[in-house]
Amino acid sequence: MADNPREGILRGQLLSLKSSVFIGISGLSLTVEEQVWLKHPLVGGVILFSRNYQDISQLKTLTKSIKEINPQLLISVDHEGGRVQRFREFFTKIPPMRVLGALYDEDPEKALEEAFKVGRLIATELQNVGVDFSYAPVCDLDYGVNPAIGDRAFHHNAAIVAKLVTQFYEGLKIEGSIGVAKHFPGHGYVNIDTHLAIARDNRTLAALEKTDLLPFKKLIKAGVEALMPAHIVFSCLDGENTVITSKAWMTYLRETLGFSGVIISDDLDMKGADHLGSVKEKVAACFDAGINIVLLCNDMTAIRALLSNEH
Repeated sequence: MADNPREGILRGQLLSLKSSVFIGISGLSLTVEEQVWLKHPLVGGVILFSRNYQDISQLKTLTKSIKEINPQLLISVDHEGGRVQRFREFFTKIPPMRVLGALYDEDPEKALEEAFKVGRLIATELQNVGVDFSYAPVCDLDYGVNPAIGDRAFHHNAAIVAKLVTQFYEGLKIEGSIGVAKHFPGHGYVNIDTHLAIARDNRTLAALEKTDLLPFKKLIKAGVEALMPAHIVFSCLDGENTVITSKAWMTYLRETLGFSGVIISDDLDMKGADHLGSVKEKVAACFDAGINIVLLCNDMTAIRALLSNEH
């Protein structure tokens, strides 16, 4: 099948965003303050959550109102299946990606077909309501220890994950959406949920390259548009900084792995980013390291602090 031209347009919009912020909004429609925020030159898009969804009609009205402020704003959501599916009622219930991994163990060809179909389904249903893309696929391996990953991971075997996420991505792309590979270089090995605390992984780079990095390498080769680093310190390249603020990891990603797409931080509201300081210090540290887009999801006070006095 030929590439969908919409994917090219979306890719271009995304690549044009350098040093941008995607913000959360508080409810089912835009407040007057949020309308002002979306006109701010630093803001490149919005990330939606369950609090922003009531039904299809409401969501279409909301996304239309965002685009009316600026047609170049991108609208995103975490909508990967299982427990991370923000829009549920009136949407197809997407199983956790582990289901595809289990199917692969029984019937590899069928699992790859289903991964492609799930990617197409997510892209189609989101576009129908004016949402441009989801933060998916999850490329992490399930080592059975990380509470935040678990059945969000396709499988524990890196080679199998690489195959499944690539088919999932191709499904997104054929329907005109884009992929966000997360959480680089792999979130499954640590036993800490970075929503709650900072984590450290002391494995060697050689070990990572044989395991966790394989799905990311495969997706980079396939042309994935965006990648999301983890709130984890990987000491093999940088013992001081989590990946979202590590110039060493950004250099490895760009120069060694040849990634030319957009790098999107994980949510800066998470406890794994608290050590970076104030919201302005967090954002500055990410941009300085080479992050293109930062996410500010839930803390409206932080968004206000960042945007109110920006020059």
